[in-house]
Amino acid sequence: MSFSVSDRDIFFAAVGDVHGHFYSMLGMLQGWENRTGNSLAFVLQVGDFLHRDAADVATMDAPAKYRKVGEFPDFYTGKAMFPWPIWFIGGNHEPYGFLDRCFAGEAIAPNCFYLSHVGEVTLEGVNVVGVSGVDREERFTRGRPDIAQCDRYSNKEYIGFTEAEIERALELRSPDILLLHDWPCGAINPADAAQFVTRKYSIDHTTVGNEYARLLVDFLAPQWVLCGHLHVKYRHRIPRSSGRETQFLALANVQSGRDAIAFFRVTAEGTIVEYLEK
Repeated sequence: MSFSVSDRDIFFAAVGDVHGHFYSMLGMLQGWENRTGNSLAFVLQVGDFLHRDAADVATMDAPAKYRKVGEFPDFYTGKAMFPWPIWFIGGNHEPYGFLDRCFAGEAIAPNCFYLSHVGEVTLEGVNVVGVSGVDREERFTRGRPDIAQCDRYSNKEYIGFTEAEIERALELRSPDILLLHDWPCGAINPADAAQFVTRKYSIDHTTVGNEYARLLVDFLAPQWVLCGHLHVKYRHRIPRSSGRETQFLALANVQSGRDAIAFFRVTAEGTIVEYLEK
């Protein structure tokens, strides 16, 4: 961690799937600042984030209930502003027809930055690596079609990460935080299996997550892995092959309320701890 001791506490937040509900997100984040008297230095977001217009919606893969523009146009046009820098990765309900033409770290709107399919950034001394997308085996080794030809392919062909992207992420320096949309396999404690039996994604907790995300956890050894995708808040400590552990936190979608948000404090020693309100 590239961290220098500061005379102030550094706080940041992480947000789950937004699906266009930006004012709800802002309300929860600003409400926390008002309740605690703390200020956020930045916000991290784990995908399924934005659409600018109907053309963006046309290039996303999603059920009909998510095929809506949402509130991001207000921020894109300057009608509204994000009070803090927000850095996001892509999920599986993203307008890749637009995002695949953006580069890592590009400002999509004022104070809103995209980490691309693979990206890294250092924020207030905190090293963040992000990997967009979900596991789609049929495209993993072949790669995605050229985005310039997206009108010829199903939108689903663009939502998966690729072998080349996982290899690129493995080359990045060890992050403090790894942002993923999909979960790594082994993220669920077997003792909690009953919580996942009725979820539509799986009747067996052992099938949740993918091996490539787990490879990143084991190799990059971040302090924290933050995910979204399954619309449930869940905490666990993932044991790594080294014998050490990584803190895992999945976040719910913004429409779920406070389970979509987590807050963190960076200690003077560079340790990142979750800030839990009393």
